[in-house]
Amino acid sequence: MRLFVRLISIPAALGFVTPMVVQAGGEKHKDHHDHHGSHMNMGDSYPSTMFMGKTTFILGGVDGVSDSGMGGMGGMGGMSTADEKDGTVFHYDTKLMFMTSFTGQDMLKTAVRVGNFGMMEPFGMMGEARLDSAFSSSDSLALHKAYYQFPVGDDIQVTFGPKLRQDDLLGVWPSAYTSDGVLFVLNQAGASDTYSKKMGAGAGITWSNEKLVASALFVSEDASISSIGFLADEGKDHITTQLAWVDERYTLAAAFTQSDNGRTDNSPDINDYSSFAISGSYQFGDDYSLSGGLGWKNPENDDSPDTSMNKVEDGNTWSIGFLWNNALIEGNKFGFGIGTAETHRDDSGYDDPLAWEAFYDFKVSDSVTVTPAIFVIEKDGKEEVNGALVKTTFNF
Repeated sequence: MRLFVRLISIPAALGFVTPMVVQAGGEKHKDHHDHHGSHMNMGDSYPSTMFMGKTTFILGGVDGVSDSGMGGMGGMGGMSTADEKDGTVFHYDTKLMFMTSFTGQDMLKTAVRVGNFGMMEPFGMMGEARLDSAFSSSDSLALHKAYYQFPVGDDIQVTFGPKLRQDDLLGVWPSAYTSDGVLFVLNQAGASDTYSKKMGAGAGITWSNEKLVASALFVSEDASISSIGFLADEGKDHITTQLAWVDERYTLAAAFTQSDNGRTDNSPDINDYSSFAISGSYQFGDDYSLSGGLGWKNPENDDSPDTSMNKVEDGNTWSIGFLWNNALIEGNKFGFGIGTAETHRDDSGYDDPLAWEAFYDFKVSDSVTVTPAIFVIEKDGKEEVNGALVKTTFNF
């Protein structure tokens, strides 16, 4: 954190001295239905394969996280003996994506990925300030996604595969807030329990009729384990249904998720729940969009008695995201997001969890973007986490 006054100023200078690629109009919100339903259009002969890649550098750090991963000692301050994780770190994430079409209307997607985010590090996938671009593979190349999509008639799209993420199966992503944001928790359409983005094997079907889009899907985290299998009582399975209305200026979606963590003894489990979400976005002209969402969570079995120390109980989430395309300079972008840092519980003495972020994209070229960002995360019983970073993204 000691370097960040200087770090944040570097891309600011670059943005004003580097020529920008001029783009006409604003960056329209593209929902998953458009992406999934589009033809590959990669040539006249099939099979045909298209390759895409993306590498992200993250230089940054946080204050307020200890090596225990518990975000300090709450109100005990200096009484903690844990080492603080406040050093400046340099992470990377690389994704290589291959999209093959056999007919011109279907798609086989294979993605491999490598990254050096430590799982329990502040920016890691189980860290106190998990980033949307975090991937933990210990510098080893790993299969990230493998799934196949094909149409059935004009209105139905089917997707299935042994390795995918929940949002790969949705007909619509109900938010215009950036798909390449900063904090993971603020990129879940305001409903982190309903849109959990769980990974595993799965399948889904999407039906669309003009502006109305409906999806049903499941994701099984244990499908590759022969002693459990998918959709088994002992398995971690997630079933989601979604109904959305997609207009030129706005998107509105309702979704329901039933999440089963594989517990068979009916004891309270924070990951055994049903949840409901309402999310949407609105485009103001070509350059401005506002997205928001609300989520409600109901555990299968609550903690008893209901005390402030018990966490398995009803909760809710929300978030709001604002995007300004062509902010100050043509091609650049400003974003601000705010929402719950974790599922909120209605307990006496419980501090409301809150997270917010602000970032500015400097478009150096069509393929390179530099993004300085700041964020704050507040959770009950934990020290406030303050962070800053500079993200450099290379698309190829």
